[in-house]
Amino acid sequence: MVTVAICWATRQLLDRHAADPATVDWGWESMAVHVVLRYGSGADAEALLPVFLDAPAQRDHLVPVFARHGDLTMAERLLEAGIEAGRIREGVPPEVLHAVGYLGCESAERILWEHVDGPHHASRSACLGLLHLSCRGLRTEIAEALEHHAGANLFPEFLPVLATMTGDPSWRARLVEWGEGGASTDCNGGLFQGLALHGAAARADFVRALWSSRWEANGGGTGSDRWAYAGTRVLGLGMPELYADLLARLDSDASGATGKRHGIDTFAALLGHWTYRDWLGLRMAPDPEESSEALYRLLFAWSTPSVNDSLTGRAHRVLEPGDPLIAGLHHLETLLLREARHELELRTITSN
Repeated sequence: MVTVAICWATRQLLDRHAADPATVDWGWESMAVHVVLRYGSGADAEALLPVFLDAPAQRDHLVPVFARHGDLTMAERLLEAGIEAGRIREGVPPEVLHAVGYLGCESAERILWEHVDGPHHASRSACLGLLHLSCRGLRTEIAEALEHHAGANLFPEFLPVLATMTGDPSWRARLVEWGEGGASTDCNGGLFQGLALHGAAARADFVRALWSSRWEANGGGTGSDRWAYAGTRVLGLGMPELYADLLARLDSDASGATGKRHGIDTFAALLGHWTYRDWLGLRMAPDPEESSEALYRLLFAWSTPSVNDSLTGRAHRVLEPGDPLIAGLHHLETLLLREARHELELRTITSN
């Protein structure tokens, strides 16, 4: 039997929790978990599960590790520990619902559905979990719930991600109408994702929504930017293609100053998520194919030493002096360069 060693970041998590859990601050734990998500394995998930179960309310950051590196057996253990009488136990983070669905635990289908019309975090986790299950026994109920909420200003935000589960292709156009009509931008993250899940047929609709100020894909406060970015991953829209769209808008007189600023803001929001590479928890949203180096050269290199036609150079020509978006782009340039260096370091280390 081959024993798989846990990664160094997991060892640090275990040691710090064992020594003094009070010293494990949120920022450090988030960083460590990010590393485990990217480079860990099932052994890391197994090692961290007892730590989580010992104090689940304080260790919700660990749940993505169980989804990313766990298996069906782990999903069943999470269900056993986290669910009582069909409801999530008090003190157990609702992200567990997402994890058990992500791991393909079909027996949890009804439990997840019962949480869809609940508090926001539980509803989101349940919907994202159901997205990874067959939902064969829920088709009618999902359709009825969507019909009930369609066109509403406020609604269970992630219910629209289940639209394709109904088997009714007309929901693609209805999601567009919903987003452009009554839906609050506080609630359109699920509309972005639900639209993207309709695949190639929805690609043009999604791109129009992405650049529309009505949809606010630049909305960091509402989370719309995160789920708009997730939608680009589902549809395979790479940053080079999105950058080409942005440049066309910046070169078009039809966009106007406001439209051009919104385009830069939206692209910057998407680039921020690309750079940070947070785990989305969606099997249908693979990681980007382009390297950080290639993207850095595309966005921030000058074509000639005397002409700054990079993203920041173009932004300087379009935006007012002192616009905070310019500083934000310079920050993203630094982060992307750092990520490119990190990729080079990894290639150097692993090739030796």
